[in-house]
Amino acid sequence: LVINLRYSLMSAALSQKLSRNTPFFHRLFIAYGVTDEIFGVSIGVDGKLSPYYSYGVISVAVPGWAIGTFLGVATGNILSVQIIRAMSVALYGMFIAVIIPPARKNKILAGLIAVSMVASLLFTYLPLLREISAGFRIIILTLVIAGTAAVLFPIKDEQQEEKRDEPQSLPVYNRDGSSNLSDPGSASYSTTQAD
Repeated sequence: LVINLRYSLMSAALSQKLSRNTPFFHRLFIAYGVTDEIFGVSIGVDGKLSPYYSYGVISVAVPGWAIGTFLGVATGNILSVQIIRAMSVALYGMFIAVIIPPARKNKILAGLIAVSMVASLLFTYLPLLREISAGFRIIILTLVIAGTAAVLFPIKDEQQEEKRDEPQSLPVYNRDGSSNLSDPGSASYSTTQAD
C-alpha cells in the first residue's frame, strides 16, 4: 500500500504540467495511465503536457506493460536465478535512465537527485531512521524533498513568463487629454509643442 502511494505523488506532479483548461475527463484518463515509466517520460516534456501526448504514451506503454507482466509470470520459473537477479538490477537501471537526461539539462534537478540519494543513505544507516520501513522512507523523503523543492524552486507558468517578457508600455496623453502624438498637424500636437 505504501509503495503504491507514489502514484498519488506522481499524479500530483503531473497535474502541475497540465493546462488549467484541461477538462476533467482528460485528467481522469491521464491519471488512469500513470505508471513509473509514463511519469518519467511525461515529466520530461518541456512546457505544458497535452492530453493527446499522454494518450500516445499510454497506448504504447500500458499494452507493453501488460504483455511484459504476462511474459514475466509465464517465464519466471523457467529463467535461472542469475537472470532473475539481473532483471531486478535492470529495473534500477531503467529508473536511472529516466532521471539522468532531464538532470543533465537542469542543475536544480541534478542537485535534488544528489540530495535525495544522500538522504536515502542516511535513512538507511542512521540508527533511529533505519527503523522506519522502506515504503514509509520513500514517501517521507519524497514529500519532504519534493515539497521543499516546490517552495524553493517553483515551476513558473508559461503565461506568467510570456507576460513578464512582454515590453511594458505606459499610455501617454497630451495636456488636453488626447493621445494623438503622431500627427504634427493636429491641434493637440501644436499646443504641446508651443509650451
